[in-house]
Amino acid sequence: MGLTYAICSLGFAGVNDVVFRKYGQKSRPVGILLALIGIVWASLFFTMAAVKGRLEMDLATVVMGSVAGIFSASANILLIEGMKRTGASVASTIYRLNLIFVAILAFVLLCEPIGLFKLGGLVCAIAAVVLFSMPENRCARSNIALKFIMILLLASFLRACMGISYKLASTYGINDEIFLAVNGLCWIVSGALYTFLRERDIGSNRSVLKYSLISGLLICGIVFFLKLAVNCMDASVAVTVSQFSFLVTAPLAVFFMNERITVKMALGMSLSVICIIIFSFAK
Repeated sequence: MGLTYAICSLGFAGVNDVVFRKYGQKSRPVGILLALIGIVWASLFFTMAAVKGRLEMDLATVVMGSVAGIFSASANILLIEGMKRTGASVASTIYRLNLIFVAILAFVLLCEPIGLFKLGGLVCAIAAVVLFSMPENRCARSNIALKFIMILLLASFLRACMGISYKLASTYGINDEIFLAVNGLCWIVSGALYTFLRERDIGSNRSVLKYSLISGLLICGIVFFLKLAVNCMDASVAVTVSQFSFLVTAPLAVFFMNERITVKMALGMSLSVICIIIFSFAK
């Protein structure tokens, strides 16, 4: 069942990637978007907790939720900063390779086993991400400053730490709804800080509200199903599968944005499917 949850998270992420691409086609504020997404995120999960009668906020839940939320928000902000100078394809490649950090951290901190099936799946996953995301132009890769590569590596590491935090929360029996709601609160604070420290002029673009509502609901789906996935399977498997959002993004981008799928992208998508099949046999 955990693999099904991870695939659901993948699906929501794929649709959200398209929404983010559409949002980025015009000059719009990023910090406000993150903050508004955080409001949708926190509101939904606080409501879910209230409906279930689970609004209790003990110290462990607040701490774990804040740690995971800070990791998540920081990773996304660093991804945005790195993407400004490296381009979306290189940035997404490095960012999605957080699955390597997840595997290492899960082995060291969670004592998750690395059997032949899991190792084979991880190799396929890495190859899939590189094939799908790397740019065709070699010159584009060679002109990227080391500084921005390091920023993206840090973003990737923080995203991995978020995944491990989700697993640790389930290990200690943390309230899922409040845990996720606190994550959203961290996005509100981080988005506001990004706005005042980096953007200053937020403008008055009404489309931000529309995109934040749509993306906020999609991100709620991403984190909700990811949390369910890590609750019942290894974090290294759940997080890796959830990284294959391009399986959904690519076809949608072809249909709605007239993008094309190259041979490398097709091979990457095929390898990601093989990876999911291998993981279905992993113990």
